[in-house]
Amino acid sequence: GVACGTGKSFIPMLERGWKVTACDISASMVEMARAKAGPQVRFEVADMRELPVYGSFDLVCCLDDAVNYLHSQGELEQTLRGLAANMAPHALCIFDSNTMTQFRGFFAERVELERGGRRMIWEGHADASFGPGEIAEASFSYEPLDGGGPTMPPELHRQRHHPESEVRAAIDASGLELVALYGHHHDGVPHQPMSEDDHTKAIYIARLKRTM
Repeated sequence: GVACGTGKSFIPMLERGWKVTACDISASMVEMARAKAGPQVRFEVADMRELPVYGSFDLVCCLDDAVNYLHSQGELEQTLRGLAANMAPHALCIFDSNTMTQFRGFFAERVELERGGRRMIWEGHADASFGPGEIAEASFSYEPLDGGGPTMPPELHRQRHHPESEVRAAIDASGLELVALYGHHHDGVPHQPMSEDDHTKAIYIARLKRTM
């Protein structure tokens, strides 16, 4: 799993008996994931734009909108080349990307959630005029409800919308070919065709290009 964060995306794989190697650019995120998974997972700290070759894997995943933190088509191509270099000949690569609906919705909203004695605050700075290929900003912070404990100052998140045409071109340029494209809304149920207007995420499934 590439850009594994705290491990949410690969825990279900472990539950099904899969062998997992995971990496993230954040050493602290890797440590949180390691605490959940234990020694059965190989962890590495790596920037997905400069991804080392860790092996030849049957499935390479980069989920939960990690590619939206890549701010150009060139960075997306770099990342996909790194994913391709870690794929076995028969492997699949799966990654997702936020749609216009997500940027004009969630990235334009203020959301407060109280959990575990803390109030978490998401403040989106985009609006309905957000356009294809643009970069949206949002801040995330939390504060204790009882006045005690630490407060996290606003953390800035900057994500770029990747138009489908650019993603398809990046897939082709990286030595991959698109197998399927799905879209889903907040229910997580995949549908075809993917719609920027009806879905919050686009799910791309690719494989290594077949040679004759």
